[in-house]
Amino acid sequence: MFSIQQTRVIPGLLIFIVGVLAGCSEQTGISYPESSISGSTMGTTYHIKMVDTLISESQIRATQLRVDSLLLAINQSMSTYIPTSEISRFNQSTEINSPMKISPQFAVVLKSSLDIGHLSGGAFDITVMPLVNFYGFGFKKAAAHLPTTHELDSLKRFVGMQHLMFTDSTISKDTPELSLDLSAIAKGFGVDAVSDFLAASGFENTMVEIGGEVVCCGYNKNGKSWQIGIDRPYFGEKPGEVLQHVVALSNYAIATSGDYRNYRDVDGTRISHTIDPRTGKPISHQLASVSILAKNCMLADGTATAVMVMGDVEGLKWLEATPEIEGLLIVRLSDGSFREFLTSGFNQFLVH
Repeated sequence: MFSIQQTRVIPGLLIFIVGVLAGCSEQTGISYPESSISGSTMGTTYHIKMVDTLISESQIRATQLRVDSLLLAINQSMSTYIPTSEISRFNQSTEINSPMKISPQFAVVLKSSLDIGHLSGGAFDITVMPLVNFYGFGFKKAAAHLPTTHELDSLKRFVGMQHLMFTDSTISKDTPELSLDLSAIAKGFGVDAVSDFLAASGFENTMVEIGGEVVCCGYNKNGKSWQIGIDRPYFGEKPGEVLQHVVALSNYAIATSGDYRNYRDVDGTRISHTIDPRTGKPISHQLASVSILAKNCMLADGTATAVMVMGDVEGLKWLEATPEIEGLLIVRLSDGSFREFLTSGFNQFLVH
């Protein structure tokens, strides 16, 4: 389930690159101590790097155990694949207007989800689970066909944040069929939670990655900002094989959403795992990937999905009007080439 290593390339939509603590020069050859741990969580993998701290193997293992325990608790709260999780118990309930108590961490993710949902005009909507299941990207067996107009209308009746009632400690639904999906934001929350734990434990210079979502704090082992690679969105390519850009990050998070990793072929049509809650259909525009920079990974994660739903024109306009968030949007053209669009502040993070 876990391993201890010195250096490792991270799989996922974002690739960690060994880059180069302020005031140090690459030419000096100075390299600070670095420890690495990795493991499995949320149906994917995680990787952590901790710099400038001399710790023993037993201390690393103790840190790993704490991280695993933290991530297990998050999974037990937010995974739709665990029948006894908080989210599964809510999804399985057929009681209406009956408040269910939720954990503080579940409440934090719900609040952020609803905020992003409202700000994005419904492009991000955690009540989309019935549609996700129908198209085969959820915890139920997929339908063997694309939905008919009648089926789509029936499913859409159970989608919408207006059906969810939420307080700081409870949630309830006004229709038995309402079910939630936090897969587009839970990994980001998990990254933030691990990064906060490491900071509280005295680690100032860290990189935390879960399934391609990343938070970088402080500096890497050569005393400079962490460098994160953004994949060019080719179908079938392994993570890190072809990069579109490299960004330098310190005390920032980055998350990417794309159409090139998770998709299915149904009735001869390739459908994306990203569902537009407003139409009930998988996205069909040419936006291939979105990478979002923000001060926390939960916000970056949810925002990336929202923009992926919107498409490049609507998404770029929305991002430019949204403070303290930057984005890189990559559009796939008909000839297989790509065109990119950057928000006005994204360029300052690029490694040229």
